[in-house]
Amino acid sequence: MTTSWKQPVLLLLLALCAYLVPISTNGAWVVLAPLAAACSYLAGRHVSALAHGLLALGAGTLASGVTLAWSSHLSLLAFALNILTGLVLFALLPWWAGRARRNAVLFRSEERRHVVVQAELRERARIAEAMHDQLGHDLALLALSTGGLQVSLEKGTPAYEQAKRIREQADESIEHLHQIIGVLHEDGEQAPLGPAGSSLEQLVEQARAKGMTINFSRKGPSFRAPGSIRWAAVLRQVAQEALTNAAKYAPHAEVDLELDTRSEQAVLSISNPLHGPLPPSRVGATGIASLRGTLEAAGGSLAVHRTKERFELRASIAQASPRQAPAGVQPPVKRTSTSMLVLMPALAVTVIAAALLLLQHATYQATALHPSDFQKLSVGMDARQVASLVHAPGLDEPLPVIDEPAPPGDAQCRYYAARTGLLDLGSEMFRLCFTENVLVSTDHLYPAG
Repeated sequence: MTTSWKQPVLLLLLALCAYLVPISTNGAWVVLAPLAAACSYLAGRHVSALAHGLLALGAGTLASGVTLAWSSHLSLLAFALNILTGLVLFALLPWWAGRARRNAVLFRSEERRHVVVQAELRERARIAEAMHDQLGHDLALLALSTGGLQVSLEKGTPAYEQAKRIREQADESIEHLHQIIGVLHEDGEQAPLGPAGSSLEQLVEQARAKGMTINFSRKGPSFRAPGSIRWAAVLRQVAQEALTNAAKYAPHAEVDLELDTRSEQAVLSISNPLHGPLPPSRVGATGIASLRGTLEAAGGSLAVHRTKERFELRASIAQASPRQAPAGVQPPVKRTSTSMLVLMPALAVTVIAAALLLLQHATYQATALHPSDFQKLSVGMDARQVASLVHAPGLDEPLPVIDEPAPPGDAQCRYYAARTGLLDLGSEMFRLCFTENVLVSTDHLYPAG
């Protein structure tokens, strides 16, 4: 961040650049123009307020315009050239380029900060969802164990009522978890978190220890890809959610679980019978939707089929791990092409140069008289002879900066710019005076001063 005292200094330099470059002579431009471009760029790069920069440029331009207007050494065309080329090329465009660079740097800084914040929020939500899945699974197994305890107790006894309350509290805790994760859930999350070293077989054994009846079968070898731990964790999450649902909605039913890794796709199939009416859909429930989002993000798919008699779930995921960026490394952000930073100034310079060239050409054709042709003129020539050497219409009056002597008698005079070529920007003029279509005077006029 630019300190407070530096910004006024840079604004003063910007105003000086807008003032000094247009009024400087050709010799001074060699040193002054590069310095002005550098100072203008620094002002655009470090001055935060757009209005302040425009005011500094406007003040410098106004001062240079007043100075040039009072100068006796410049024609109107030279005045326009100095203002446009000096101001635009060496003050305005460098300032604009510096400001564009400043905005680009600030945008990338904000973008990086936003990416970090979003990554932190996503990671917190992912951890919360993983904790929800694991805790929901444990609570479902607790409710299942309590249900088994209820069966072994006599109804109406204090122990039976206590077991019933524990089961109800476990169900309420699961509902609360669903509501919380509904707030934290975000679509498109990546691979889930899971307990270290917890495999699908261990998950099945834990569920069996809590009283669930699970028929588990495995076809094919273990996961073969180097990144298979990641996909195994995804399938473990699928199995955990399915067993949680089975423990909640079909607590005493047998669950069939099959893992097939014989092809490129690892397929996990889970099914269980349903007793009684279909459970109503919960507003805050995100388990199946979260699993589908996780699988799709990992390149897999999830299919769910539910009838009155049975609930079936089929998850598939490729065993070959796609190439991914390391953890914590964000993919490159698409940036706006920096060619615009060069194209816009180049286009502005081209348009200005073309406009000035056309103006100069029109001025040359209408007012110019070459010194060699002027030397061929002599007093006494008639208008036809003069026209063979002078092709421009000329001007009725000289430029304001010209010091003109009184014309001879009642002669009528025409004024011509003394130019050797299209790029000659001198302020000298020729005066041709006629009396009854006869040339009576040829004068070489110079700027006053």
